[in-house]
Amino acid sequence: MTISNISEPIISHSVSRANHPALIDARSGRCITYGDLEEKIIKTVFLLNKFGIKQKSIVGLALSDSIEHVVLQLALARLGAIHLPIDWRWSNKEVEVVGKEFKPNIIISETTKEKSNINNEYNVIKFFEKIPLSELEKFKLSFKPNFNPSHPFLISLSSGTTGTPDGPTLNHSHMISRFIAQAITLKFSWHQRFLAATPLYFGGGRTFVLSLLFMGGTVIIDPPPWKPKNFITTLEKYSPDLTFLVPTQIRDLLNLDKGSLNKFSVLSTLISSGSALHKHEREKIVQNICSGLIEYYASTEGGGITALFADEMGKAPDSVGKPIFRVEVDIVDENKNSLPTGQTGLIRYRGPAVASNNRIKGQKRDALQDSGEWFYPGDLGEIDDAGFLYLRGRAKDMIIRGGVNIYPQEIERVISQIRGIQEVCVFGLPDNHFGEIVVAAIICNNEINEELVRAQCVEFLAPYKIPSQFISLDHLPKNSGGKIQKEKVKNLVINKKK
Repeated sequence: MTISNISEPIISHSVSRANHPALIDARSGRCITYGDLEEKIIKTVFLLNKFGIKQKSIVGLALSDSIEHVVLQLALARLGAIHLPIDWRWSNKEVEVVGKEFKPNIIISETTKEKSNINNEYNVIKFFEKIPLSELEKFKLSFKPNFNPSHPFLISLSSGTTGTPDGPTLNHSHMISRFIAQAITLKFSWHQRFLAATPLYFGGGRTFVLSLLFMGGTVIIDPPPWKPKNFITTLEKYSPDLTFLVPTQIRDLLNLDKGSLNKFSVLSTLISSGSALHKHEREKIVQNICSGLIEYYASTEGGGITALFADEMGKAPDSVGKPIFRVEVDIVDENKNSLPTGQTGLIRYRGPAVASNNRIKGQKRDALQDSGEWFYPGDLGEIDDAGFLYLRGRAKDMIIRGGVNIYPQEIERVISQIRGIQEVCVFGLPDNHFGEIVVAAIICNNEINEELVRAQCVEFLAPYKIPSQFISLDHLPKNSGGKIQKEKVKNLVINKKK
């Protein structure tokens, strides 16, 4: 029988795995089984129905990470409503922008924001009111879910935080295809215990949690704020064998003492995604944190694209791996002509998990998606003879110096290998002579030694790729997904030079 809704397997899990732990709150120790989870989904569907939410209604969730947050996501799926994720840390202004853009029927939050212009915002504590059992039983008898794989489930906002909110509308079929690919490529199963340490608002954190519940595994929620010590405490207490972290979190862990790192032995798999790790970082992770490291290149619009496993990192240390299950990757020029192996161009990919439109209105992303259902994530890359994909940076971040294309990621990789360098961001600034010059903003343990950094660049880079300027900063601005925001870094550098 075909599965048509992401919440559908919970029904069978509640029978065959009724007493198996489904969700655990790491802070409180609270645990609910699959039997409990199904009961909570039904109750929440009942409450949503009382608020007038029905199939294809848009519901904003502005919630911190909790068991109730996950239950609400699954209840919306069961009802056929559409989930609009909203970061609970956003300002009133940011929430209002999303509200005006996507027009949700209701926004459910933990605390109603003062002075908010969103008139249909409800407090989640009031939402989970006491339910008369007689009404609930009647509802159970009358409610007949209409499962359809083409029904929209999620407006998955991109992790960017500037400009107009953007994101694809994902159907249940897209999500189920992602879950299947994760089961086959990443070996997800109902035997696993997954530690969720990234926000449920964030695409990766949300998808992996729903995927493990779809499989029938156990999810341990370790809610923000991120603290390495709390993460280690959770590891010791609950012994998860699988987790997902973004590179900024992993770099925090690499700075821990040897005794703390020894406690990671319970992990058999560590997935890194959100931005690329550098070769030397991968080596340290495999040696000190988890030998089952997987680098997972993915996008909001299409889920997983490629995966690089620890045993492949010696063969292609600078790559992000090979395409995952049912994903086809191609490299093309600006006219969408396929390029031969070894040439850098625009990355495009296609597969059953790729969203076909960008808004609930059905507007196509003409610049990023073509009639062949290829999606263009905006990254530059190349593929080698063995099929490994190499990222060369964002197309919009490419620097053109004196007519020559320069890829920031290549320079960042070279500089990041210097001892004491914590983070680096390379970008172009306008120049009267060359058109653009290369600039490197750096965070390091001590005062930057420009001669040392320049010497490293001279050894590994062509002269025209060597940054004209090295700027020391106290921090590099990042978005909620842990990605460095280059435009904000540029502004910091420009203001510092004034």
